[in-house]
Amino acid sequence: MKQLILDIGTNSIKYFVFTSQNGKWDIIRKDKVENRIGDGVNGTQGFISEKSVIDCVNVIKGILNLVQIDESFECKAFGTEIFRIAQNASEVIETIKQQTQVEIQILSQKQELEIYWNGLVRDFDYNGIIAAIDIGGGSVQFMYGDKKGLQGCHYLKTGALFLRNRFIKSEPPTTEEYAQVENYIREQIKDITVQFPPETPYIHGSTSVIDFYTEAKLNLVSNTCSVTHPYKIDLKETKMFYNTLKTLLREERIKYFPSEPGFTDGASIGMANVLLIAEKTGLTYEIPSNNSIIHGFL
Repeated sequence: MKQLILDIGTNSIKYFVFTSQNGKWDIIRKDKVENRIGDGVNGTQGFISEKSVIDCVNVIKGILNLVQIDESFECKAFGTEIFRIAQNASEVIETIKQQTQVEIQILSQKQELEIYWNGLVRDFDYNGIIAAIDIGGGSVQFMYGDKKGLQGCHYLKTGALFLRNRFIKSEPPTTEEYAQVENYIREQIKDITVQFPPETPYIHGSTSVIDFYTEAKLNLVSNTCSVTHPYKIDLKETKMFYNTLKTLLREERIKYFPSEPGFTDGASIGMANVLLIAEKTGLTYEIPSNNSIIHGFL
């Protein structure tokens, strides 16, 4: 049977089309579409706008048409942070269901973390503790554990779109605006007290980070402990790139990732999360990832 999984997040809609048989799966198509349903929603007082709902419906319809969904498909859709905080989330979900026949299941923070972790470390040939950060549009999850499961996690309100909407008012962003971003992240991570040995793997998701770093021609070296995560990079290199990227006009930023220009709008804020947590916990290098929560369902 063919299956379609939709991950409807604050910033984009990701989807996988795949077949499964005898516990094995074969991906037919995967992609993500920038949607930004969370634009303008700050904290628990926000509402998803009518325009954002219409845009979301149109994106979902476009995906359904593209993959030529029919009765042979099983379709599942999951919503994360934006549907947990928006006051009109239930009405939005009902509208989407009425207009697309797609019913969205809202994942709790715990469910989202566990599913993401299982997909992330599945093929790691590493017996020690692994750290990871999942950068979303609305929230960030910092977690650590091993192949047996999570041992600790921190849920942070420091998502790339959330912080961009809250603090970045200029183009290019000013030094003062990024100082506000960094200070806000420092305040949010103050309760993270765990310390890691410097050799600890530190995985940096969300989706497209491998693609972004590759197109930007960063100094990636081989990571031999995972087939799906073939690279790693010293965080000193990451910091130099971050200090460059955050000062650029959008038209200059997108030159680093022309195949997905919208990603660069929040990339530097994601990197600020990565770097500040590493600075606090002793992590020294990162492993870029293209994984999303969808991989945890496969």
